[in-house]
Amino acid sequence: MSKTTQPKLTQQVYQQLAGVMRGTWQSLAVVPASPSMSAGAFADAVVEVARLSRGAPARLFLTEGLEKAGVSKLIVEMSHHVDSGGLAVVCVESVVSQQAGVPIAMVCDAALLVVHLGVTRMEDAESTVGIIGKQKFIGAVTIESMR
Repeated sequence: MSKTTQPKLTQQVYQQLAGVMRGTWQSLAVVPASPSMSAGAFADAVVEVARLSRGAPARLFLTEGLEKAGVSKLIVEMSHHVDSGGLAVVCVESVVSQQAGVPIAMVCDAALLVVHLGVTRMEDAESTVGIIGKQKFIGAVTIESMR
């Protein structure tokens, strides 16, 4: 399954987002549990719903292809956005296969695990939570992957 494969965003996905919006986070890391999958489409949905439900400017920060040298720059940009009253949603690559997302997820207020049904292995999900830290996660969402 390639990272460019887009999941189906169903009504169930948007219902799962209702719980995410109830949190008090200003910055949220959206983390795929599967090394071969992207959480980009879901992160887009988080931004869309955050704008509507929170009434604050929500911005998506993407880290695909981000080298370690670019991590601090992204963290500074994200912090400036939050300090000016915005919400930051950061879509990181799998931390199982790409370590650049780890410090980004660590500085976010919270993290959300994205599980791709029929693709994500339990070991990868557990490793992801272990790398970032269980206390950082506000929950997990499941999405169907297009075949």
